[in-house]
Amino acid sequence: MLKAKVAEIFFSFQGEGPYVGVGQVFVRFAGCNIQCVYCDTQINAFKSYTVGQLAKKVARLAHMHNAAQITLTGGEPLLQVDFIELFLQRVELKNCFVYLETNGILYNAFAKIKQYIDIVALDFKLQTSAKAGVFWPEHKKFLKLCAHRQCFVKIVISLSTSFSDFKKAVDLVNLVKQRIIFVIQPNSFELGARLMHKITRFSIFASKQLPDVRVIPQVHKILGVQ
Repeated sequence: MLKAKVAEIFFSFQGEGPYVGVGQVFVRFAGCNIQCVYCDTQINAFKSYTVGQLAKKVARLAHMHNAAQITLTGGEPLLQVDFIELFLQRVELKNCFVYLETNGILYNAFAKIKQYIDIVALDFKLQTSAKAGVFWPEHKKFLKLCAHRQCFVKIVISLSTSFSDFKKAVDLVNLVKQRIIFVIQPNSFELGARLMHKITRFSIFASKQLPDVRVIPQVHKILGVQ
């Protein structure tokens, strides 16, 4: 029987991107295919769930908190795409919007489940920020698969982020799928005047190329919730 490695399941308010403040049931899958230097999610333990066990627990939490959205996060949830495909087919979840948080690398895995995903939070990984590798071809293919569905791109900006790296992200969105929200997220470990000065310059540049550019910090850390 197929099982998933799940680090935690909980209700909270979305703390990143344009859906900040929306009540969601989060399913945090264990395991990731990259290691970003600014990662704030250390997963040291997990439980194994069958599709039925997880679906019932998520449905119960959604009903308890009157939550209309389920967030699949990680780690990188698409590492367990075969399980997720079966999970999203469950009757208990049919009335919920499904929100996927992904690093935008595993485009073949996403293609298997894109029909079940309502909202895609696509986290571009810049080499000068994340220091995890160069993924422009993967990001481009992933973004193309997001056509005809709600999607936004998020970029984490650090003091080390180069303008050339940032410009590549802007150019890619402009080329592939211009009319989406482009979120600039400050690295929470480096918040301060220097970082915000850089982000201001970057946001001005991006707003001249893209129709909807927003600077949004990690609000859940301000609220003191997960």
